[in-house]
Amino acid sequence: MPSTTATYRMDLGLVLDPEVPPGPLGDFELVCFTSSSGKGKLHGQETCGSLRSSTSVQQSTLALREAKGRLCATCRWPLPADSPLVAFTDAVRAIRQLEAYAGPEPHPDTDFDEAEERDAAAATAIGEYPQEHAGSADDGKAEEVDDRMEWERFERARLIRERHRDHWRYLHGYMRESVDAVAAHPWLCPFAEPLQHALAAQIEHERQALAALLRPDALLDSSVVPSLSVPNLTAGPEFAGLGPNAHNILRTAWTSWQHTAATTWRALEDDDFAARSVIYDAFGRRRKGRDEVFAALDRLTSRWIDAARVAVAEHRGAPRQLVGVKLPPLEREAYSGQRRDPLTDWEAGVIATHQVAANWSACTVALLLPHPVAERLLADAPASLSAERLDTEESGLPITTLLTRWTPQNDLP
Repeated sequence: MPSTTATYRMDLGLVLDPEVPPGPLGDFELVCFTSSSGKGKLHGQETCGSLRSSTSVQQSTLALREAKGRLCATCRWPLPADSPLVAFTDAVRAIRQLEAYAGPEPHPDTDFDEAEERDAAAATAIGEYPQEHAGSADDGKAEEVDDRMEWERFERARLIRERHRDHWRYLHGYMRESVDAVAAHPWLCPFAEPLQHALAAQIEHERQALAALLRPDALLDSSVVPSLSVPNLTAGPEFAGLGPNAHNILRTAWTSWQHTAATTWRALEDDDFAARSVIYDAFGRRRKGRDEVFAALDRLTSRWIDAARVAVAEHRGAPRQLVGVKLPPLEREAYSGQRRDPLTDWEAGVIATHQVAANWSACTVALLLPHPVAERLLADAPASLSAERLDTEESGLPITTLLTRWTPQNDLP
């Protein structure tokens, strides 16, 4: 019975070259057009420009295995949307896209030289922004130039880090698409494997480049922030400038700081803007008492940071834990179609910093984590991020074997 679904026009000749094994679809029949001689390219349209010089055009029906290798790269074959050849062609396309990312040449988005990478690592090891330094009044102009150059240096370092993170996660997405393509069409495995191995090497390169720009101590501090108790937010006279609503404003500042500090890979000292922006909004155009409030807020956030570090110190000496993680796919924004990473900076930073093994056939990784980081990840991981403890001591298996045998909870039937 003929299909009643929509018709797709598929660029078979561009995708299905001789290297692609057709598998059980080798017997799929294609309607093709050729020149009167019957030799040369096979076309999907009688009106193809390559046939204009031919005195006559003849139509023939050939099996895909016979036609493959002769298909015109510019023609499009009309196929019903539910045709198995449509899904197969899309699967091959998902695998072929790895060719653009698995080669030896660096991707333009992360084509930084070694000196840039080293300088970015040196900058991010200090923090997000340049440290304040004292200078004499006589060299004010020179100091201003130095300060501007230093700010530009740190801005460049943050850009390099973001580029590595984005490209690393995009490569995860391409790997997942190719894995799904092979799962649906297993005979494509020999065709896909070399490209997937090359892509895995690129993913590892990007992971290491990102990890070099992150601070493990900052990730550790952030891991305990969600578990901090709500501090005493009694508004003393130093907060008088906030008016009668001071307590509620401070509570909002704390909530904003806690959320930001828990989801970032920055050092806690670099997250004070989250609380300060609440105070800015509360004052608006008013200036009276603002400096005093900001000074008091700085003392307050310092105590919050101290509380986080005390919580981290309580776990000092605790053994690291091995945790398996199923990497979530990138999501697409409904209104723009752009890809969005569901991982927070903190989650991405933890994975990039602590990964010790990967099983790309299942898009899973093993992480060897400090105790507080593991407990946070296991307790608070979002639904999109499967995280489970892996026990090498009980099983006696190597990490790579244990990871390969692990089936994430979300994947169970």
